[in-house]
Amino acid sequence: MFRTFITVPLAALILLGGSPGSAYGQAQAQVLAPAQIDSLPCPDCRPPQRFWAASGELMAVQFIPWAFTRFVRNGEWSRIGPTSWLDNLKFPWQWDNNQFANNQFSHPYHGSQYFNAARSNGYNFWQSAPWAFAGSLMWELFGEVWAPAPNDLANTTLGGITLGEMLFRFSSLTLDNRATGSNRVVREVGATLINPVRGFNRLVRGEMGRISETPPEWRPSWLQASMDVGYRRFSKSASLDDPDARDQGFVQFSVFYGDQLADLGREPFSAFQVVGMLASRSANHKALQELRVRGNLAAKPLGSGAGRNLLAAFMTYEYISNPAVDFGAQGFQGGIVVARSNPAKPVSFYGEAMARANPIAAIRSDYFVTAEGRDYDYGIGLGARLEGRAIWQGKGTLRLSGGYLWLPVLSGFPGSHNLWSLSTEARGYLHGKFGFGAGYTRHWRRSNYTFNPDVKQDMSEFRVFLSMAIPKWDQ
Repeated sequence: MFRTFITVPLAALILLGGSPGSAYGQAQAQVLAPAQIDSLPCPDCRPPQRFWAASGELMAVQFIPWAFTRFVRNGEWSRIGPTSWLDNLKFPWQWDNNQFANNQFSHPYHGSQYFNAARSNGYNFWQSAPWAFAGSLMWELFGEVWAPAPNDLANTTLGGITLGEMLFRFSSLTLDNRATGSNRVVREVGATLINPVRGFNRLVRGEMGRISETPPEWRPSWLQASMDVGYRRFSKSASLDDPDARDQGFVQFSVFYGDQLADLGREPFSAFQVVGMLASRSANHKALQELRVRGNLAAKPLGSGAGRNLLAAFMTYEYISNPAVDFGAQGFQGGIVVARSNPAKPVSFYGEAMARANPIAAIRSDYFVTAEGRDYDYGIGLGARLEGRAIWQGKGTLRLSGGYLWLPVLSGFPGSHNLWSLSTEARGYLHGKFGFGAGYTRHWRRSNYTFNPDVKQDMSEFRVFLSMAIPKWDQ
């Protein structure tokens, strides 16, 4: 699924275009006459809220995976009925022990479909958020035999909101209601792969072939993507020369949607960042080894900086799973964003200082292992992060960031984890499009267990890569 919702948007940036005056241009299969353009209706500009359609689709999103498991795979957890429903309402909730990828990626993705059942039926971001919670709660109580799990409810709800809005906006970016012919077909198929619930709605409502105006909010004020291809070496110790160090080839995609400063005070996720990595597989880890999303929720100008100093709030999703570390979290960040530039000077500066809170976070455990495959602790994360960037427009960037997270364990072996990180990266571009770079990251983990020996671990990673900016890199 990761290949679907990352590679399709990148193809859209290159081939499908966007609005006039945007950073990535516009491509159309057929040019409409001015009179036709002026007279086009825009039913998507103010779509009606369709409660019953959204409710039916939320139920369908639950029914399809349940029916497949029940009647095709004959899964034990799918043998639901009045007895299991009463038990789930009567007995205490229990922490789920599924494998890391299932709980930290599959559950949030499923929640994104609950979210989009409402979002694609006329509801805005804030109105759609409760649908992710409602869908998750219904599934926990009535969708499976196992006892409802608090970690599943939190992951599906919070992760579903973050991934759901990101996927909704990527599908909007791909769509163009004015397009015709093969261009229209490619756009509609791409948007459906990104956001299946929305694609279903466009199909049954006849919107896939209807010529109409494209809402302005479907196009961000600015857009930048990049693809890095390279090599990385990481170690579970401070030394990259460790005999147990791992070597991997990787492909990393990054997308910056919207102006990351000016749009922070607009509607939620008018400005968001997505970073995803595919890497060579290992025995216990799949190709998807990193996915991070951060979208704006609100912002307020500070002082007399003319919008260059902001107090901002964000919603976040983090998934990291490789031979060195497993870490997943849903949560929020809030703090100060600062930008400084001078047209007379070639370099500009960007910085942020953020506090972070993760109502649910998971990290690989040193001791906790279950028969179902869970080998990680759950806790609540509290911490902070700093980041600074120097930017030479069209030429390159230098980035330095660091952070701390305290994670007291709620489920697993009693204790707490303390995590520190420090990362630096340098990028250079040739003619603003093709480039190269290198980065180095250190992680320190200090895990203090109540009934087991404490564990200290230092981890290091070095990477070198070739890069391509989509479109030409100019910030």
